[in-house]
Amino acid sequence: MQVSWKLLYYSRMPELPEVETVVRELRPKLKQKKIKAVRVLMGKMVAMGPGTLSNLRQTHDGITYTFASTLRGQTITDVQRRAKMMIIDLAGKYAILVHLKMTGQLIFFGKKELDKQIRLFNIKTSPLVHLPTKSTHVIFEFTDGSKLFYNDFRQFGYLKLVTDRELPRVPELQNYGPEPLATNFTIDKFVAILDKRPKAKLKQFLMDPNLVAGIGNIYSDEILYYAKVKPMRLVKSLTKSEKNRIFKGIRKILTDAVNHCGSSVGDFVRPSGDWGTYGLIHKVYGRAGEKCKICGSIIKSMKFNGRTGSFCPRCQH
Repeated sequence: MQVSWKLLYYSRMPELPEVETVVRELRPKLKQKKIKAVRVLMGKMVAMGPGTLSNLRQTHDGITYTFASTLRGQTITDVQRRAKMMIIDLAGKYAILVHLKMTGQLIFFGKKELDKQIRLFNIKTSPLVHLPTKSTHVIFEFTDGSKLFYNDFRQFGYLKLVTDRELPRVPELQNYGPEPLATNFTIDKFVAILDKRPKAKLKQFLMDPNLVAGIGNIYSDEILYYAKVKPMRLVKSLTKSEKNRIFKGIRKILTDAVNHCGSSVGDFVRPSGDWGTYGLIHKVYGRAGEKCKICGSIIKSMKFNGRTGSFCPRCQH
Protein backbone atom coordinates (compact mmCIF):
# COMPACT_ATOMS: atom_id res chain seq x y z
CA MET A 1 0.00 0.00 0.00
CA GLN A 2 1.44 3.32 -1.06
CA VAL A 3 0.63 6.18 1.32
CA SER A 4 0.47 9.55 -0.40
CA TRP A 5 1.49 12.86 1.12
CA LYS A 6 -2.07 13.98 0.45
CA LEU A 7 -3.28 11.41 2.97
CA LEU A 8 -0.59 12.31 5.50
CA TYR A 9 -1.73 15.92 5.33
CA TYR A 10 -4.80 14.87 7.30
CA SER A 11 -2.77 13.48 10.20
CA ARG A 12 -3.37 14.87 13.67
CA MET A 13 -2.57 13.62 17.12
CA PRO A 14 -5.28 11.59 18.89
CA GLU A 15 -6.55 13.35 22.01
CA LEU A 16 -8.04 12.04 25.24
CA PRO A 17 -11.35 10.81 23.71
CA GLU A 18 -9.57 8.85 20.98
CA VAL A 19 -7.06 7.24 23.34
CA GLU A 20 -9.81 6.49 25.86
CA THR A 21 -11.81 4.86 23.05
CA VAL A 22 -8.88 2.60 22.18
CA VAL A 23 -8.39 1.67 25.84
CA ARG A 24 -12.06 0.88 26.44
CA GLU A 25 -12.33 -1.23 23.30
CA LEU A 26 -9.06 -3.09 23.79
CA ARG A 27 -9.50 -3.82 27.50
CA PRO A 28 -12.13 -6.58 27.16
CA LYS A 29 -10.41 -7.99 24.07
CA LEU A 30 -6.90 -8.19 25.55
CA LYS A 31 -7.52 -9.10 29.19
CA GLN A 32 -6.18 -12.58 29.94
CA LYS A 33 -4.74 -12.92 26.43
CA LYS A 34 -1.44 -14.82 26.44
CA ILE A 35 1.24 -13.55 24.05
CA LYS A 36 2.51 -16.30 21.77
CA ALA A 37 4.97 -14.14 19.84
CA VAL A 38 5.79 -10.52 19.00
CA ARG A 39 7.00 -9.65 15.50
CA VAL A 40 8.89 -6.33 15.37
CA LEU A 41 9.03 -5.23 11.73
CA MET A 42 10.66 -1.85 12.43
CA GLY A 43 13.08 -1.79 15.31
CA LYS A 44 12.92 1.91 16.16
CA MET A 45 9.24 1.60 17.11
CA VAL A 46 10.06 -0.38 20.28
CA ALA A 47 12.21 0.49 23.29
CA MET A 48 13.23 -0.78 26.71
CA GLY A 49 13.26 1.27 29.90
CA PRO A 50 11.69 4.52 31.15
CA GLY A 51 13.73 7.09 29.23
CA THR A 52 12.20 9.69 26.92
CA LEU A 53 12.44 8.79 23.24
CA SER A 54 13.45 11.19 20.47
CA ASN A 55 11.65 11.15 17.13
CA LEU A 56 15.13 10.55 15.67
CA ARG A 57 15.76 7.61 17.98
CA GLN A 58 18.14 4.85 16.98
CA THR A 59 17.85 1.16 17.78
CA HIS A 60 19.73 -2.10 17.37
CA ASP A 61 18.87 -5.77 17.07
CA GLY A 62 19.52 -6.38 20.75
CA ILE A 63 16.66 -4.10 21.81
CA THR A 64 14.29 -5.67 19.31
CA TYR A 65 15.20 -9.18 20.43
CA THR A 66 14.91 -8.35 24.13
CA PHE A 67 11.54 -6.63 23.62
CA ALA A 68 10.06 -9.58 21.73
CA SER A 69 11.60 -12.36 23.83
CA THR A 70 10.61 -10.74 27.14
CA LEU A 71 6.97 -10.49 26.03
CA ARG A 72 6.74 -14.06 24.78
CA GLY A 73 4.55 -16.05 27.16
CA GLN A 74 3.33 -12.98 29.10
CA THR A 75 -0.37 -12.59 29.96
CA ILE A 76 -2.17 -9.23 29.68
CA THR A 77 -4.14 -8.28 32.79
CA ASP A 78 -5.46 -4.80 31.99
CA VAL A 79 -5.35 -1.81 29.64
CA GLN A 80 -5.30 1.69 31.14
CA ARG A 81 -4.67 5.31 30.14
CA ARG A 82 -2.77 8.29 31.55
CA ALA A 83 -3.28 11.44 29.47
CA LYS A 84 -2.54 10.25 25.91
CA MET A 85 -0.42 7.26 26.98
CA MET A 86 -1.79 3.70 27.04
CA ILE A 87 -0.55 1.25 29.65
CA ILE A 88 -0.91 -2.46 28.90
CA ASP A 89 -0.39 -4.24 32.22
CA LEU A 90 1.16 -7.72 32.28
CA ALA A 91 0.82 -10.45 34.90
CA GLY A 92 4.54 -10.35 35.71
CA LYS A 93 6.70 -7.37 36.54
CA TYR A 94 6.34 -5.58 33.18
CA ALA A 95 4.03 -3.11 31.43
CA ILE A 96 3.90 -1.97 27.80
CA LEU A 97 3.55 1.79 27.26
CA VAL A 98 2.02 2.79 23.93
CA HIS A 99 2.00 6.33 22.58
CA LEU A 100 0.21 6.79 19.26
CA LYS A 101 1.72 10.25 18.65
CA MET A 102 0.50 11.55 15.26
CA THR A 103 -0.51 8.48 13.22
CA GLY A 104 -0.30 5.42 15.46
CA GLN A 105 -3.10 2.86 15.27
CA LEU A 106 -3.84 -0.27 17.30
CA ILE A 107 -6.06 -2.72 15.42
CA PHE A 108 -7.27 -5.98 16.99
CA PHE A 109 -8.60 -8.90 14.97
CA GLY A 110 -9.89 -12.16 16.36
CA LYS A 111 -8.83 -15.45 14.79
CA LYS A 112 -11.83 -15.42 12.43
CA GLU A 113 -11.33 -11.76 11.44
CA LEU A 114 -7.79 -11.91 10.09
CA ASP A 115 -8.98 -11.60 6.47
CA LYS A 116 -11.01 -8.47 7.29
CA GLN A 117 -10.40 -5.39 5.13
CA ILE A 118 -10.46 -1.90 6.64
CA ARG A 119 -9.79 1.69 5.60
CA LEU A 120 -6.87 3.22 7.47
CA PHE A 121 -7.96 6.79 6.64
CA ASN A 122 -11.34 8.45 7.08
CA ILE A 123 -11.28 9.54 3.44
CA LYS A 124 -13.61 8.20 0.75
CA THR A 125 -10.73 7.52 -1.64
CA SER A 126 -8.76 5.54 0.96
CA PRO A 127 -8.54 1.91 -0.21
CA LEU A 128 -9.68 -1.13 1.73
CA VAL A 129 -6.61 -3.08 2.87
CA HIS A 130 -5.65 -6.27 4.65
CA LEU A 131 -3.27 -6.15 7.60
CA PRO A 132 -0.34 -6.12 7.81
CA THR A 133 0.53 -3.27 5.42
CA LYS A 134 3.82 -1.45 4.89
CA SER A 135 2.88 0.82 7.79
CA THR A 136 2.43 -2.13 10.20
CA HIS A 137 5.52 -2.15 12.43
CA VAL A 138 4.67 -4.46 15.35
CA ILE A 139 2.38 -7.51 15.49
CA PHE A 140 1.31 -9.28 18.68
CA GLU A 141 0.22 -12.88 18.12
CA PHE A 142 -1.84 -14.46 20.90
CA THR A 143 -2.24 -18.14 21.74
CA ASP A 144 -5.93 -18.12 20.75
CA GLY A 145 -5.06 -17.06 17.18
CA SER A 146 -6.02 -13.37 17.55
CA LYS A 147 -3.61 -10.56 16.62
CA LEU A 148 -2.94 -6.94 17.58
CA PHE A 149 -1.41 -4.75 14.86
CA TYR A 150 0.48 -1.51 15.52
CA ASN A 151 0.44 0.74 12.44
CA ASP A 152 2.20 4.09 12.20
CA PHE A 153 2.52 5.96 8.90
CA ARG A 154 4.84 8.70 10.13
CA GLN A 155 6.67 6.52 12.68
CA PHE A 156 6.58 8.99 15.59
CA GLY A 157 4.80 6.66 18.03
CA TYR A 158 6.36 3.89 20.08
CA LEU A 159 5.88 0.85 22.30
CA LYS A 160 8.08 0.91 25.38
CA LEU A 161 8.57 -2.03 27.75
CA VAL A 162 9.20 -1.05 31.37
CA THR A 163 9.22 -2.82 34.71
CA ASP A 164 6.73 -1.97 37.44
CA ARG A 165 9.58 -0.37 39.38
CA GLU A 166 10.42 1.88 36.44
CA LEU A 167 6.88 3.22 35.95
CA PRO A 168 7.32 6.08 38.47
CA ARG A 169 10.36 7.24 36.46
CA VAL A 170 8.60 7.47 33.09
CA PRO A 171 8.42 11.23 32.31
CA GLU A 172 5.41 10.80 30.01
CA LEU A 173 3.37 9.48 32.94
CA GLN A 174 4.38 12.16 35.43
CA ASN A 175 4.55 15.54 33.72
CA TYR A 176 0.82 16.04 33.26
CA GLY A 177 -1.96 17.96 34.93
CA PRO A 178 -5.06 16.27 36.36
CA GLU A 179 -7.31 13.97 34.35
CA PRO A 180 -10.30 16.12 33.30
CA LEU A 181 -12.79 13.23 33.50
CA ALA A 182 -11.65 12.05 36.93
CA THR A 183 -14.13 12.46 39.79
CA ASN A 184 -11.59 14.47 41.78
CA PHE A 185 -11.28 17.09 39.03
CA THR A 186 -13.52 19.73 40.59
CA ILE A 187 -14.39 23.31 39.73
CA ASP A 188 -12.28 24.49 42.68
CA LYS A 189 -9.27 22.58 41.39
CA PHE A 190 -9.84 23.97 37.88
CA VAL A 191 -10.07 27.56 39.12
CA ALA A 192 -6.83 27.08 41.07
CA ILE A 193 -5.12 25.95 37.85
CA LEU A 194 -6.54 28.94 35.97
CA ASP A 195 -5.07 31.24 38.61
CA LYS A 196 -1.59 29.91 37.81
CA ARG A 197 -1.71 31.23 34.21
CA PRO A 198 -3.57 34.59 34.28
CA LYS A 199 -1.85 35.87 31.11
CA ALA A 200 -2.34 32.74 29.03
CA LYS A 201 -4.72 32.72 26.08
CA LEU A 202 -7.57 30.29 26.66
CA LYS A 203 -6.81 28.11 23.65
CA GLN A 204 -3.19 27.67 24.73
CA PHE A 205 -4.21 27.16 28.36
CA LEU A 206 -6.49 24.24 27.51
CA MET A 207 -3.88 22.64 25.25
CA ASP A 208 -1.12 22.75 27.87
CA PRO A 209 -0.82 19.14 29.16
CA ASN A 210 1.02 20.33 32.25
CA LEU A 211 -2.18 22.09 33.34
CA VAL A 212 -4.93 19.71 32.22
CA ALA A 213 -4.19 16.33 30.61
CA GLY A 214 -5.33 15.18 27.21
CA ILE A 215 -6.95 18.22 25.55
CA GLY A 216 -5.64 19.15 22.11
CA ASN A 217 -6.62 21.20 19.11
CA ILE A 218 -10.01 19.67 18.40
CA TYR A 219 -11.48 19.66 21.86
CA SER A 220 -10.11 23.02 22.97
CA ASP A 221 -12.05 24.54 20.04
CA GLU A 222 -15.23 22.66 20.89
CA ILE A 223 -14.99 23.37 24.64
CA LEU A 224 -14.57 27.10 24.12
CA TYR A 225 -17.47 27.18 21.66
CA TYR A 226 -19.65 25.43 24.23
CA ALA A 227 -18.53 27.93 26.89
CA LYS A 228 -19.21 30.87 24.51
CA VAL A 229 -15.77 32.42 24.94
CA LYS A 230 -13.24 33.29 22.25
CA PRO A 231 -9.95 31.33 22.18
CA MET A 232 -7.76 34.45 22.18
CA ARG A 233 -9.18 35.74 25.48
CA LEU A 234 -6.79 35.85 28.43
CA VAL A 235 -7.46 33.71 31.48
CA LYS A 236 -7.54 36.77 33.74
CA SER A 237 -10.43 38.25 31.72
CA LEU A 238 -12.81 35.42 32.63
CA THR A 239 -15.83 36.01 34.82
CA LYS A 240 -16.89 33.46 37.43
CA SER A 241 -19.73 32.24 35.21
CA GLU A 242 -17.36 31.85 32.24
CA LYS A 243 -14.97 29.77 34.34
CA ASN A 244 -17.89 27.55 35.33
CA ARG A 245 -18.99 27.18 31.70
CA ILE A 246 -15.48 26.18 30.57
CA PHE A 247 -15.25 23.63 33.38
CA LYS A 248 -18.66 22.23 32.48
CA GLY A 249 -17.67 22.25 28.81
CA ILE A 250 -14.52 20.21 29.48
CA ARG A 251 -16.56 17.48 31.16
CA LYS A 252 -19.42 17.53 28.65
CA ILE A 253 -17.46 17.76 25.40
CA LEU A 254 -14.90 15.12 26.35
CA THR A 255 -17.61 12.78 27.65
CA ASP A 256 -19.71 13.22 24.51
CA ALA A 257 -16.65 12.60 22.33
CA VAL A 258 -15.83 9.39 24.21
CA ASN A 259 -19.45 8.26 23.81
CA HIS A 260 -19.08 8.84 20.05
CA CYS A 261 -15.80 6.85 20.05
CA GLY A 262 -13.70 9.92 19.23
CA SER A 263 -13.22 12.05 16.13
CA SER A 264 -11.94 10.18 13.09
CA VAL A 265 -10.50 13.28 11.44
CA GLY A 266 -7.94 11.79 9.06
CA ASP A 267 -6.30 8.65 10.40
CA PHE A 268 -7.80 7.80 13.79
CA VAL A 269 -9.22 4.27 13.62
CA ARG A 270 -10.80 2.31 16.44
CA PRO A 271 -9.34 -1.13 17.29
CA SER A 272 -12.18 -2.76 15.35
CA GLY A 273 -11.22 -0.84 12.21
CA ASP A 274 -14.34 1.33 12.51
CA TRP A 275 -14.28 5.12 12.79
CA GLY A 276 -15.31 7.44 15.59
CA THR A 277 -18.33 9.63 14.81
CA TYR A 278 -17.82 12.77 16.91
CA GLY A 279 -16.24 14.51 13.93
CA LEU A 280 -19.65 14.53 12.29
CA ILE A 281 -21.00 16.93 14.91
CA HIS A 282 -18.07 19.32 15.41
CA LYS A 283 -19.38 22.85 15.87
CA VAL A 284 -16.23 24.81 14.96
CA TYR A 285 -13.13 22.61 14.61
CA GLY A 286 -12.12 22.29 10.95
CA ARG A 287 -15.10 24.43 9.85
CA ALA A 288 -13.41 27.78 9.13
CA GLY A 289 -15.26 29.52 6.29
CA GLU A 290 -18.47 27.59 6.93
CA LYS A 291 -21.62 28.86 8.64
CA CYS A 292 -22.09 28.49 12.38
CA LYS A 293 -24.73 25.83 13.04
CA ILE A 294 -26.40 28.08 15.62
CA CYS A 295 -26.27 31.68 14.39
CA GLY A 296 -25.23 31.38 10.74
CA SER A 297 -22.13 33.55 11.09
CA ILE A 298 -19.00 32.48 9.22
CA ILE A 299 -16.61 30.47 11.38
CA LYS A 300 -13.21 32.18 11.63
CA SER A 301 -9.76 30.84 12.46
CA MET A 302 -6.43 32.13 13.72
CA LYS A 303 -3.03 30.74 14.66
CA PHE A 304 -1.95 29.97 18.22
CA ASN A 305 1.74 29.01 18.34
CA GLY A 306 1.45 27.28 14.99
CA ARG A 307 -1.89 25.60 15.73
CA THR A 308 -5.12 26.77 14.13
CA GLY A 309 -8.03 27.62 16.40
CA SER A 310 -11.55 28.02 15.02
CA PHE A 311 -14.40 29.99 16.60
CA CYS A 312 -17.69 31.74 15.94
CA PRO A 313 -17.31 35.55 16.10
CA ARG A 314 -20.92 35.97 17.23
CA CYS A 315 -21.64 33.05 19.58
CA GLN A 316 -18.31 33.42 21.38
CA HIS A 317 -17.42 36.61 23.27
